Amino acid sequence: MIHIQYMHFNRGNFKGIWLLSVLIVSTFAFVAPATVTYVNNAVAPAAVQKLTQSVIESLQASTLEQMNVIVHAEDNAQVIAQIEELGGQVSQTYQSVEALAASIPTSKILELASNPSVIRIYDDRIQQIYYSGNIFEELKPNISIDPVTNTPVLEEEFADVEVEPLTIDEIVAIEPSIYTNAYLTNADDVWSETNYGSGSTVVIIDTGVWSASPMLVGNVIGGIDISPDVGTPYEGYNLPTNHYHGTACAHLLAAHATLRFRPNHPWGEAIYKYDPEGTWRDASGYVSVTCMGIAPAASIYAIKTFPHTGAGVSSSIIMKGIDIAIQMKLNGTLDVDVISMSLGGPVAADGYDPEDLLVDAATAAGITVVAAAGNEGPAPLRVSRPASAKTSIAVGAAMDPIHEWVLGDIYFSTYYGAPPGNGLGQVLWYPHNEMSIAYFSSRGPSADGRVKPEVVATGSGCFLGLFPGGTIRIGGGTSFACPQVAGEAALLNAYIEMNGLSIGPLEIKQAIYDGAEPIPGFTALEQGAGYINVANSLEVIKSRSFGTIPKPWPNHFCGIWFPPIEMTYLCQGTKTIYDVTLEPAKYKYFAFWVTSEVDSIKITLSDVQLADPALQNPFFGDAGIIYLSNSHRGGSRDYFFRGLYFNGDGQILITSDMPFEPGVLRLVLAGDYSSYNPVVVGKLTIEVTEVWVGGVDRVVTMYNRGAPVEAMVEVYPGKIQGFCGSVKTGGTDTYTFSIPDASGFAFVFLYWYSDWAHFPTSDLDLIIINPDGTLNFEGATMASPEVTTISGPGTYTLLVDGYEIYFDRIEYYYLEIVYFSDGVPIWSSPTFKLDCFKTVKSPVYGVAVVWLRDIDFDTWYIGGFAYLSKKPCKPICTDFH
Repeated sequence: MIHIQYMHFNRGNFKGIWLLSVLIVSTFAFVAPATVTYVNNAVAPAAVQKLTQSVIESLQASTLEQMNVIVHAEDNAQVIAQIEELGGQVSQTYQSVEALAASIPTSKILELASNPSVIRIYDDRIQQIYYSGNIFEELKPNISIDPVTNTPVLEEEFADVEVEPLTIDEIVAIEPSIYTNAYLTNADDVWSETNYGSGSTVVIIDTGVWSASPMLVGNVIGGIDISPDVGTPYEGYNLPTNHYHGTACAHLLAAHATLRFRPNHPWGEAIYKYDPEGTWRDASGYVSVTCMGIAPAASIYAIKTFPHTGAGVSSSIIMKGIDIAIQMKLNGTLDVDVISMSLGGPVAADGYDPEDLLVDAATAAGITVVAAAGNEGPAPLRVSRPASAKTSIAVGAAMDPIHEWVLGDIYFSTYYGAPPGNGLGQVLWYPHNEMSIAYFSSRGPSADGRVKPEVVATGSGCFLGLFPGGTIRIGGGTSFACPQVAGEAALLNAYIEMNGLSIGPLEIKQAIYDGAEPIPGFTALEQGAGYINVANSLEVIKSRSFGTIPKPWPNHFCGIWFPPIEMTYLCQGTKTIYDVTLEPAKYKYFAFWVTSEVDSIKITLSDVQLADPALQNPFFGDAGIIYLSNSHRGGSRDYFFRGLYFNGDGQILITSDMPFEPGVLRLVLAGDYSSYNPVVVGKLTIEVTEVWVGGVDRVVTMYNRGAPVEAMVEVYPGKIQGFCGSVKTGGTDTYTFSIPDASGFAFVFLYWYSDWAHFPTSDLDLIIINPDGTLNFEGATMASPEVTTISGPGTYTLLVDGYEIYFDRIEYYYLEIVYFSDGVPIWSSPTFKLDCFKTVKSPVYGVAVVWLRDIDFDTWYIGGFAYLSKKPCKPICTDFH
């Protein structure tokens, strides 16, 4: 079973350790009830006594070589020296306490704990995953994940690969390989009518484009660098030191070259295995493969917005890149026809975000804008900005058999020593003849109900070409599907200009949508209109028989949001679904509401049925996969868990000590694409505990609207104080809070009305100025509510910032401070069962903490806080200013 829970500590072993854990590990650390113990101090070695239970459990379950930890020390400098000696790396030291964060070899944790200067070692993870039996994290080990795209990538030196550029005249005489996306999209069928895209200019906003690539001879006509690299030795849109991402996109858009692999090269043999007609082998055994983009004669102008490392940048830099393209179009500097953006970010108001609106401005200027949908799948409502713009063409990622078979053959050759051209890609990796949708491809629709993505193209196992530094790559991501659609737009635009037609970006978008072919077994939520077909789209242009993209029904009014997806409704916190059949590479979706009062979610898979082992995939076996997204929408990669495999019954528990982010959670189940047979979940059960806690005088009132749970109450010295107010975009409200006690600490919560349960979602930030003048930005995220902590004596300044509030609205908020003057309880109740309604009378005043216990996992977590006071606690409210 898997248990996802937040960190917990044994308060009885170290007085005040909760204070330190809150300060260091932030808002998700907490103390377990006093009745719980984890380490037997009488028999445990001294080093083991210094490990929290979460570290011990992580050591028992972890297969990772490195572990991220928080170390409480008497002498930071001495401990840092030892960590470095042990092969670890310190990522952060703390000024307010003797503590540090570090990554340490797992095998060296006990050695570090033996250091006399080490007081305690904590696991530096917000969530813990424990599993055994029939649920597991990994099915296909070894394959690398690109840190930029967060998708699989294979890389190899190209010393044994020769590249020969092809001219347009030479392309005419060569049939493209079926491994080439130009063949799969039927782009090659229209090359003669569209002059290979000649006359169309595509702006690629990315990491720059290597203009000296032998696969792009004559394509790159210029560019500009507006990235953080400006003013450094890495400044330049076309430098070989730039990250490969932008050049890979340019290759998929416009490459025209032949690659010649040495005899028995795993990559060449894999391609030849599945495409013996489109490739050729000479007498010496060399395999030649044509590598063709969608529009090989299109011109490319590179706007470099990302640094050479591939690190992310602010939205303002991306918007500047879009604006440059618009201005070049309008002032005649460059006739920009298409913008291709394989990038994205979170969006709280699909279609109304400033970046989205700038895309609409580009469309109005006569530019077709194509954007990657994002790699945040498979949960619905995950298309990122600027793909979420109303006029953009959002592109998802498909998996096609030939690219997967080639990838699989190379995988088994690279990691398991299988001979080149082994055929295992078709037998074991992707044993299907049909296309499917990649798990990572962001699903739609947009939060306001529009069709997103509009189309899909191959975005898994793409051959990306060769790059400076001597490498060739195969990779995946909607990043690499996007330039294929941009290439299609370039071809259509070339035809329009060649024939003097008065057809603009909106018609080009409609033609691309109309020409796409649905992939059987998938819905518009996953693929939009389907896989692009350039020949079909050109016929739409020729006939001017444009269809219409379905219009959404009004699904939001005054912030009230009706999700444009099918909802699953829980009854008393529970829902049971029977006989869920998971076909290989197919998905089932379940969405349900949660409020900020939710404390835990349990998912149980029962009566899981698989085919006889003799009929399953003989290498990987057959398996299902389960995902759970949080309430965030748009291009946010926030999941409670993303891709846990199962081949039998199991349970997953998620607990939270802080308020859940209200909104729609999306649960997704899938059949693994390597499976031979369907996986059937006989019984899928979703259970939610949702406990509301209040206090009057010394009485704690609890109301459980979810599944029954065991509970207890502890009362700590402290108080709860609240402030309410309102703010607009750019506005800031200021509050102060003083901590008089040396051992005092507080949780600070910022709630507001337009959270993730509403549309649009406002983004408020909670910024704290500490007594020493330093800033705490833990509460400046996309979360709603925002949560942070303060600790230690002094006066704190709390800033409520209206970072982004849409439609010029006023946003109403509530700021709550839960203060503890000490981490030791002054009273504890017996445990009791909390079915629906319960009151508990305390003999003392203070801050009541309601603890909940999941019996299956023997895990305690916080259900809520209440202030027990002689006088009612009233929030201090301020007017908008």
